[in-house]
Amino acid sequence: MSLFLFLLAGALACFFIWWLLIETEGVYLGKRAVIWLYDLYARRYDRIKQFDDYSDQLLLAEPLLDRLAPQADPLILDLATGAGRLPMLMAGNGRFEGHVIGLDYSRKMLDVAAAKIMRERFGAFISLARGDAMDLPFPDGAFDAVTCLESLEFFPDPAAALAELARVLRPGGLLLATNRINTRWMPGRTASRPQLAQILNDCGMLSIEFEVWQEDYDKVWARKAGGTESRTSTAPESNAGWRSHR
Repeated sequence: MSLFLFLLAGALACFFIWWLLIETEGVYLGKRAVIWLYDLYARRYDRIKQFDDYSDQLLLAEPLLDRLAPQADPLILDLATGAGRLPMLMAGNGRFEGHVIGLDYSRKMLDVAAAKIMRERFGAFISLARGDAMDLPFPDGAFDAVTCLESLEFFPDPAAALAELARVLRPGGLLLATNRINTRWMPGRTASRPQLAQILNDCGMLSIEFEVWQEDYDKVWARKAGGTESRTSTAPESNAGWRSHR
């Protein structure tokens, strides 16, 4: 009996460690733990996630460009860019003539993204910056579109992150985010559709749409209240004024 209890305790301890570090990516341990884990797995991240470029082009890049049309040269912010999934998709799309700023707090994830950008020679389309989702290093109304994929539930305060995204989005600009619908392993870290819609409304976002995307996530589209005017330039001539991750 004692051996059984010992084995059971060991199994429960292993499950708890798996849940705390792998399934929830350290979110219950705080921001530093999350960043440490992303730094630790940065070079293996793409292999772990196994993103499908064809599906991502079809279901992420193309719909984003369709909703931004006729503007082909938008300035986009991708929050929690990680290894540069969304920026690489946009730069690899022949319709895209704009610029994406990929922001993350993990230096090593940004290093991986930078290597991919250099390898594909996408530097004209992508810049990288290191920064905090709770305090974005950009002025109000700077971007035509903002994106945040599979990340909100890992921020210390998802509502504050969405408020920051709304702040840097120009009036009439487009938001693409994701909402985790597989909630069984993340109590207190996810929001229902009505809850997220209310948060977005409170941030000044309108025309909120939830779109079925994958097993764990919905896509969420919204527009910032205000005008429909666009910027007159797509990207800064240099990195001056933008905080580099280096």
